Amino acid sequence: MRVYAVASGKGGVGKTTTVANLGAVLAAGGRGTVVVDADLGMGNLAGALGVAVGTGPTVHDVLAGRATAVEARRDGPVGLGVLPASDDLDDFGAANPSNLTALLDGLDGADVEVALVDTSAGLSHDSVEPLRVADEVLLVSTPDRGALGDTAKTRDVAGRFETPMAGAVVTRVTAETDLDAVADRLGVPIRGSIPDDPAVSTAAEGGEPLVVAAPDAPATDAYRRLAADLLGDESLAPAGDDEAETHTTVEDDERTGFLRWLLR
Repeated sequence: MRVYAVASGKGGVGKTTTVANLGAVLAAGGRGTVVVDADLGMGNLAGALGVAVGTGPTVHDVLAGRATAVEARRDGPVGLGVLPASDDLDDFGAANPSNLTALLDGLDGADVEVALVDTSAGLSHDSVEPLRVADEVLLVSTPDRGALGDTAKTRDVAGRFETPMAGAVVTRVTAETDLDAVADRLGVPIRGSIPDDPAVSTAAEGGEPLVVAAPDAPATDAYRRLAADLLGDESLAPAGDDEAETHTTVEDDERTGFLRWLLR
């Protein structure tokens, strides 16, 4: 099992959206995938996937030693496994972030190939622990200068644990976004860029991943490309993408897709 901590230094940049949609793309492509909501204070991953929180144990229960990871796992859309966070503030104090390693060990071997851990924003015990225990860290940021600065701090924290960087996902990309400048600021390669596509917020509000709510949207294809690149599996890429298209610049690729969406 490969564990990715999906992290950013700032809230509201699309981290949870990336976990939900990348996870759904992988699951729909036949890769055994589980998403774990490790945002212990403000977790909302379950809502983005239409999974009810109050129907069983949560991540908080596992971290408190009251349940196992297998017991807390729910069936999400397109075969995606979901470990939701509790929405009860009383559970926050009982959850011990140091038990995250045990939680992930409880998933290993249960037909799980990839685990995506949704982290909390900022720097705290619950946000830093996933950076320590993950196999790789996937950063998420908008092109906004403040968001990039905070995300660079997250990169530095992961570096202190010597956790490898998988790269970065840039969200809310427009034709004016300079992805080379973003890569320079973050100091990691851009693994995917997600266009500023209204389908993203519409899908999240409906509690469905993009592969279900808007399978033909530009953002959906962007997450498919991200999945293909991250796992090195071109079968996950959008239909019609060929080798030449895969090796064009991400900026050109997403600009073209975004314009196609606008004009359809």
